[in-house]
Amino acid sequence: MCSYTCYKLFILFLTYYQINTQYIPFDTIVSFGDSNSDTGNVYSLTHQIWPIVPPYYRGRFTNGPVWIEKLGVSDIKNYAYGGATTDNNLVQGYTAGGVQVVPGVRQQILIYVNQTNKNEINFERTLYIIWAGANDFYFNKLLKPSLVADSNVNRVKELLKFGAKHLLIVNQPPVHALPSNLTEKDIAHLKQRTIYHNNNLSAGITKLNYNHNEISIYLFDVYSLILNIIDNKSNYSLTSMDNCWNIVNGKIITLCSNPESYFYIDQYHFTARLHELIGNAARQFIGTSSAITHLPSLIYIILCALITFIISSSS
Repeated sequence: MCSYTCYKLFILFLTYYQINTQYIPFDTIVSFGDSNSDTGNVYSLTHQIWPIVPPYYRGRFTNGPVWIEKLGVSDIKNYAYGGATTDNNLVQGYTAGGVQVVPGVRQQILIYVNQTNKNEINFERTLYIIWAGANDFYFNKLLKPSLVADSNVNRVKELLKFGAKHLLIVNQPPVHALPSNLTEKDIAHLKQRTIYHNNNLSAGITKLNYNHNEISIYLFDVYSLILNIIDNKSNYSLTSMDNCWNIVNGKIITLCSNPESYFYIDQYHFTARLHELIGNAARQFIGTSSAITHLPSLIYIILCALITFIISSSS
């Protein structure tokens, strides 16, 4: 009787574990970054002038919700700005055709820290996200990849100092795949710099994780994800690597009728379809990573319950 009951309890545990790897255990997201994560900050900053709505979706730099809105968390505190760099002291970021200054991630974090009462934050249930770096290279093509990676790592340290316990850092996507008239030499150069940056970022995050056992820093490999989608695009009903819209002198020229089958909505930004795929993959990654992190404590709870049941059954 006990063996059967124990077996059933163990099955319930496995079911619980499987379910919890599909959802992330956070009820608040605090996001810092650039246009990949901006949900309307630039749109508000420019008094609803940029990006142009429509066809852009509600101030996003795409034709629908962005990836962080696909993570299954409704409370999103978003400080990301299109055109932002990792730090304006390293490279100044701009948007709206290069005329509007925007806060870099370092400045975004300062804004957040200065206007937030940390005593009101449940750090165990709050996930901090950073996705930035591409604009550093865009505005300074001679910048060393290690400097940008170190800048991102320093941003993580600032959040750790504030009290963050759970962070998701996104590396750089394959920018050499952007729809543009780049030469083979330019493509090779961009690819090399992106790989160098991602390797340096990975090393920095690994070191932080090693030195901070009490916190969780997840490094989401969007670079490999995008390459995998490119190699298997037919599985996702994607047919074109080109851009659906073209931005010329601040005006939008429509080049396609079905953005859902395109990778890029304009020369620099993913379509809502790609954001959806990125968000789904990130949600699964976070759910699995956090479940693995908490697995030992879950096993301990289950074992205690089983031992208690066995003792009570035998008495």
